[in-house]
Amino acid sequence: MANESRPCPCDIGDRFDYGGRGQEVQIEHIKAYVCKPPVSTDKAVIVIHDIFGWQLPNTRYIADMLTTNGYIAICPDFFVGQEAWKPSNDWASFDEWRKTRDSSKIDKEVDVVLKYLREQCGAEKIGVIGFCWGGAAVQHLMLKNPQLKTGVSLYG
Repeated sequence: MANESRPCPCDIGDRFDYGGRGQEVQIEHIKAYVCKPPVSTDKAVIVIHDIFGWQLPNTRYIADMLTTNGYIAICPDFFVGQEAWKPSNDWASFDEWRKTRDSSKIDKEVDVVLKYLREQCGAEKIGVIGFCWGGAAVQHLMLKNPQLKTGVSLYG
């Protein structure tokens, strides 16, 4: 539960010891984790990380699970090189940290990712799923991007 001493109810939970099945790629100015199913598909899901960032093994595990169900999964670094929140950070600095990581200001990065999915991966049906910070981003994106077929916001 959020309160003054902890303004975000996020907790990293149990961190998986997981290496991932995909690979990291550079797409224009964004790094991303991409995993593709063994068979060709035109379906893709953009996975939007929480405050703990795109390299969290737990998030990559979700992307890989989507792939085992026949989807191309991509988890971009929507902080664009800025540090993710660390569980050891002082929560008193969270509001200041969040000011430079606004979940409603990722349109440029989403456009780059959509272009990559269409042109490099052959994706035509694209959805988005987000966790916490990423869940709020999903709500923003679904209002602005009619080309996204579906969106799932988890605790956002």
